[in-house]
Amino acid sequence: MENLLGNLKRENKEREKRLIVSDRRILSDMVGYMKTQKICDYDIELVRKTITRNALRSYGRKKNLTHLVGDDYRKYCDKLCENTRKATGKELIFSRGVTAIYAMALMYMARLVDIVMTGGSFMKEPVEINLGYLAAAAVILLGTLVMYYYIFRIMKQKGTQMSTGQTGGMIAILIVIIGLAYAGAYFLSDIHLFNVIWWVPVALIALIYILFKILYIQYENQMAKEA
Repeated sequence: MENLLGNLKRENKEREKRLIVSDRRILSDMVGYMKTQKICDYDIELVRKTITRNALRSYGRKKNLTHLVGDDYRKYCDKLCENTRKATGKELIFSRGVTAIYAMALMYMARLVDIVMTGGSFMKEPVEINLGYLAAAAVILLGTLVMYYYIFRIMKQKGTQMSTGQTGGMIAILIVIIGLAYAGAYFLSDIHLFNVIWWVPVALIALIYILFKILYIQYENQMAKEA
């Protein structure tokens, strides 16, 4: 299946290799800011392409992206995004769903690694799923969501650098996430829930991922053709 969004992302990445390091950093911040506006993913990549093209052209005039965007890159982004389409609820579900599935896969992998490190063999014995593991997984997922929106809120504010208070807030959130996840795993791990054959969750996660990925690609292809 053709992935028009994926193709555009790869083109943009190749083109961005020609940018100087400082411009790549600014462009990364600009893309992050546009995502806080919940713009259609394909339109974000189109704007990203325009910004990169403008930056490369500016090199011929002995300038760079900083000269183009001025003191606040958000105004520059807002101007370029005037005619972009807002991301629909369907697109957000597909894109965030793919990310969530990645997270679940990593946490299940961590469970398998934990079994090996404690001297077990998940291929010979059923994998135990206890309340502590599920509690820690839930805390990490919810904590990641909190951190995600906290960073987005920071990016919406004026200024190109994080303040000391904002950095402290991120560290505090991270400490709380790690502390709650550890507490859940430590105090609730004795509560057995069920056993599963190791490959069943793998197959289930893979199936859900493929489904979400196909739906996401189909939706973005439709957005690309309508652009």
